[in-house]
Amino acid sequence: MDNSSDNTPQSSATSTPVSPVKGSVVSQRRRRFIQAGVVPVGLTLASRPAMAWHCNTTSAWGSAILRNGGASVQARADAAVINNTECWYISNWKDNSGRSQVRGGNAPWNYIVAQWYSGKTVAYARTNLTVAKLFPAGLKNVSGTSNVYNLLKNDPSGYGTMMIVARLNTLFAGNSVGQCVLSATGQDMLLQMASQGPGIFKPSNSTGAAWSQADFKSYLYSNWLVA
Repeated sequence: MDNSSDNTPQSSATSTPVSPVKGSVVSQRRRRFIQAGVVPVGLTLASRPAMAWHCNTTSAWGSAILRNGGASVQARADAAVINNTECWYISNWKDNSGRSQVRGGNAPWNYIVAQWYSGKTVAYARTNLTVAKLFPAGLKNVSGTSNVYNLLKNDPSGYGTMMIVARLNTLFAGNSVGQCVLSATGQDMLLQMASQGPGIFKPSNSTGAAWSQADFKSYLYSNWLVA
């Protein structure tokens, strides 16, 4: 990044227009990405800021699966501008430990307390946070009364824990993570994934088969919503 600054005031009316040649190059680059099955995130969600964290929406991910199966999915994951520094791990949520790259190293459960249990302790939040609090419309095959902390502690590799950690990260990790699961219309697709579940859910633009539990895991892990 160029840190130099130009202190000469310039009127927006006299600013230098974008070169048509440069614009053509950008368009060609985008076209090559699309043809390769790697759609730039800025094209999949118009409301997302240009510099927001890059991941793949369920719609974009589903398109890659249909286009060329595993090869396109892997290419899309590799092309995403992410490097596993955006979210807390499952172990961070289980142990309430921080990561220096996420929220300045603060412990994740502190954000749950601040949001839902003001004035209470982390121990209180761990005792009272249920699946229904995170997924008001339900998490398929997981009881709404199930305790979130118990799932994190006793079943860290389970389907329910995977979905819970993805939801917690989109809610509290910052780094524009929550925008990853928004559709072009602003719908939270993670909530739809949860309520419909494997065997039923598929992106709205998909004409392929419904996603399996393995598809859920592939999407969430490959885009670092869960790790």
